[in-house]
Amino acid sequence: MIFQKQSKARLPKFLMTFAALLAFTFAAGSAQAQAKSKAAAKKQTHTVAIRNFKFAPAVLTVNIGDSVIWKNADIAPHTATGKGFDSGTIAAGASWRFTAKKKGTYSYICSFHPTMKGRLIVK
Repeated sequence: MIFQKQSKARLPKFLMTFAALLAFTFAAGSAQAQAKSKAAAKKQTHTVAIRNFKFAPAVLTVNIGDSVIWKNADIAPHTATGKGFDSGTIAAGASWRFTAKKKGTYSYICSFHPTMKGRLIVK
């Protein structure tokens, strides 16, 4: 009889502890999902226009995870070539996408027209 009374007393306590743990786990998982969703929503796409043998803007600041699209609006082919990335040839009317994965300042040029210079700053 004593064993049964102790068992009955422990069962509600065990269930309450289990329910509290389950609720905490669900809330923590939900908070993590919301944080990931907010981080994903903050990722942006930026555009660098290649026009009149210039990069515009010449200096662009982005965050890690952001994408940059170089759009060639010139009649000649160009590149966006720097330490950490190289677009290869971007034909007239074409574009190239790059996703920033590492912090730093990246100077770049057009390898066909080295007087064309730009800088990408990744924070």
